[in-house]
Amino acid sequence: MGLEPDTVVQLLLRERVRLAASAVAVLRDVHAADDAFQQVVLAALEHRGELRDADHLLAWALRSIRHRAVDLARRRKIRPLPTHVLDLLEADWGDPAGLDCPDRVEALKRCIGKLGDSARDLLQRKYFDGMTAVAIAERLHRTPDAVYQSLSRIHRALRACVEHQAMLVASDHDRHERDHP
Repeated sequence: MGLEPDTVVQLLLRERVRLAASAVAVLRDVHAADDAFQQVVLAALEHRGELRDADHLLAWALRSIRHRAVDLARRRKIRPLPTHVLDLLEADWGDPAGLDCPDRVEALKRCIGKLGDSARDLLQRKYFDGMTAVAIAERLHRTPDAVYQSLSRIHRALRACVEHQAMLVASDHDRHERDHP
């Protein structure tokens, strides 16, 4: 016996950020990722009789959106991330025990907002415009090594910032639990 249509839609909408983020990682285009998400919802409704429970639906949806995103990236001649990287991302996003993804997304948005204009421009070119480090280097009249080093520093700064935000949220939660038993 499969899931009810309302249940399928509710579960997928609750996981929308996680699913769309996995498509954005491949497509580097938020609008295309949203289209892929909508296609996955429709496909899930068509296949709901085969989906046993919420965990099975999420695993199926993550795999389905990944395949749709990779296919679309190939059609658009966008080089997708290597398969082993996609596998790692999928494993992380598929882990319900991990940090709450919407909180991480919000923390990442805040952290990106704290970056300087040049760092945000570099991220824009790399992840949303889909430019290679070599192409970015040519456009900015820098060496590819300088671009790689800058991206590496930005990634480390964002990772530290997001982890710090997560600690603050956990600390606030613990304080609230102590004060309001």
